[in-house]
Amino acid sequence: MPHRTLADFLEDLGRAGELAAVDAEVDPCGEAAEVTRRVARQGGPALLFRSVRGHDVPLLTNLLGSESRVLRALGAESMEEAAARVDRAIHAGGGEGWLERLGFGGKHMATMANRVKSAACQQIVRIGSDIDLLELPLPQAASPVIHSAVILSAAPDTHAQVFLRGDLQVTGRDTAVVAWSEMADPARLVGEYGNRGGRMPVAVVLGGDPAVQLAAAAPLPSAVDPLGLAGLLREKPLDAVGCRSIDLLVPAESDFIIEGHIEPAEPAVSTGPRLSLMGQVLSGRPGHVLHVTALTHRANRVFPAMVPGVGNECFLRDRLAAQLFLPYLKLRIPELVDVDLPPSGGARHVAVLAIRKTYAGQARQVATAAWGMRPFAFARLLVVVDADIDVRDAEQVLAAVAREAHCTDDVWELAGPGDPLDPTSAWGELNRRLAVDATRNLAGEGRTPHAAHPATDDDIEKLVGDRWAEYGLGPEPSL
Repeated sequence: MPHRTLADFLEDLGRAGELAAVDAEVDPCGEAAEVTRRVARQGGPALLFRSVRGHDVPLLTNLLGSESRVLRALGAESMEEAAARVDRAIHAGGGEGWLERLGFGGKHMATMANRVKSAACQQIVRIGSDIDLLELPLPQAASPVIHSAVILSAAPDTHAQVFLRGDLQVTGRDTAVVAWSEMADPARLVGEYGNRGGRMPVAVVLGGDPAVQLAAAAPLPSAVDPLGLAGLLREKPLDAVGCRSIDLLVPAESDFIIEGHIEPAEPAVSTGPRLSLMGQVLSGRPGHVLHVTALTHRANRVFPAMVPGVGNECFLRDRLAAQLFLPYLKLRIPELVDVDLPPSGGARHVAVLAIRKTYAGQARQVATAAWGMRPFAFARLLVVVDADIDVRDAEQVLAAVAREAHCTDDVWELAGPGDPLDPTSAWGELNRRLAVDATRNLAGEGRTPHAAHPATDDDIEKLVGDRWAEYGLGPEPSL
């Protein structure tokens, strides 16, 4: 069953033992973050800090920090079950391509959002001098950043809504700065509004059904309707309401909505030093100022925050989103079998792709195609392995690299656009990306092909199994 509100989801987590409430007063700047990091390292529950010093808003962290909680948010028993929903949407009939049916206002999309006239997310409306983003219990003091933002805007001509992934650095009571890569859809959208001499509307969604967060992480083109995609994942349409100061639709059951606009003609400003989700200090990046025109929220709201550092829930969310939308990625790369975005690489800087290899040079071709797709675009290290390698088993992947990758023939680099979340390179410079072909060599690839693994004779396997007890080695280990 889909969850109507964030409170409903938290109640569900509480019954399942996946939520811990902290009644002791905590400081959001440092203390709550450190508690969250220690719990997340141990694979612990979501945390609800009910008493936050200096604030009257409960703080929620580590919400989607486990696969079980992501599955609970999707109402699925397994990732395979959840991915099957995407697969069914791809292969459903109707005469249109599936992306067109998922587009804003798609005729055949049964999960399009239902527009309502009033909504819980607008129980309290703050405009003008009543707006104060600094009242939000952000877990960073020196450079307060909202990492959990789901950002919405719309195309200037069609008004089709789009997700804009990014972080908001709060710079004042009614201003924030967001930095995007020049190659990303948001940067192009700002340019389109600038060419038309208009303001770009922006809505920031916080809280509500966590399916919206998962939809925002989907590796799909911006033409896909974000609210309809969330409806697909939860198997029930969202209710949506029009914003109070801009022309955008937002999920009606959200906890907070920050409304505003970007002036494309304004000169870029620096975000200033801030923490990335991996806990690294990022130097200032040029960004766009979001001028906040309204802040609306529920009367009984909760502020969801993502805390930088080990075990960050954003990494798991993005890793599972790639798995969830594997059927779509296979449309783009037909030989693709599986993918992984390891949390150790921030689910962004390292990618592993397993392919069904049939011809020489195929791994290079796949790597080039992958770098042009959203989930892999900023992978500084991209490893391609054979279909029989478990991409989520680091030992298998490293063994394949050690066994199959030749240091000169199978390793190559590419210069790509800068990544605003990459602390290893200066902004404005091309980033270097490295690919490793760890697939088995085929004829025509310059080296003598070799067999995958020596096959074990079936008769020998049976003989050893039948005689195991005679060897005196304890219980027979599984194969």
